[in-house]
Amino acid sequence: ENVQAAALLVGGKNGLILECVDLITSKLDIEIKDAETALFAATVNEFKDMMGVVHENFEHDQESEFAPSGGQFHLLWLLEEHVLSVVKYGEFDSPRNTEKLDPVFVGRLCFRSWYSLTHPTDLSESAKWLESWLRTKLELTDGTSSKRLACAALVRVLLWVDEAGQLDLGDSDEDSILATLLGFDSRFMAELAHACCGLIQSIPPHLADEVMTGMNHFSFEASGSLLNAS
Repeated sequence: ENVQAAALLVGGKNGLILECVDLITSKLDIEIKDAETALFAATVNEFKDMMGVVHENFEHDQESEFAPSGGQFHLLWLLEEHVLSVVKYGEFDSPRNTEKLDPVFVGRLCFRSWYSLTHPTDLSESAKWLESWLRTKLELTDGTSSKRLACAALVRVLLWVDEAGQLDLGDSDEDSILATLLGFDSRFMAELAHACCGLIQSIPPHLADEVMTGMNHFSFEASGSLLNAS
């Protein structure tokens, strides 16, 4: 409780990091520094490997039906506050020296934290529960949603690899994106991408800059193939 109170006082991105790290260290046998290092691992694969070691000692009572833990409910609240409620284009890619929380930054941190707090045996059911919750909050039906900017933020977080300038759409490593690591259904991700189709906020800023300046003829063929997934 003291750490969470301190996080609220600190505020901004540093406060959010403190919140998520506290949720993880309160549940798992991991040091604060190691938890922060894992959350900011350069790639999803590195993050998965780091958490895999921690999950080996993850005490867990198998439940008949998945239900989010208290820490995960807190993460859902953070997602609602800072990602699903985004309504302005200017809320994306805010400078690190501002107190404004960028929805992509929040989303990436929250989903990595969610994975950290999910026992490996619960991952499949966790993904189904989280997908249903997101569909409801986004009012997502057949690839349409009134919350298009929120969908764009989620696509940036879940469908693009983290490292800017090192994107390889032909990469055969499926675990390089958060959507796959979390276990989301491909049809759900296709609908999410379709809901924000045409919004430049749905792609990383360095690619957006190239598209806007005409330096790169970016193709959405990969997204098209995803939309045809069943």
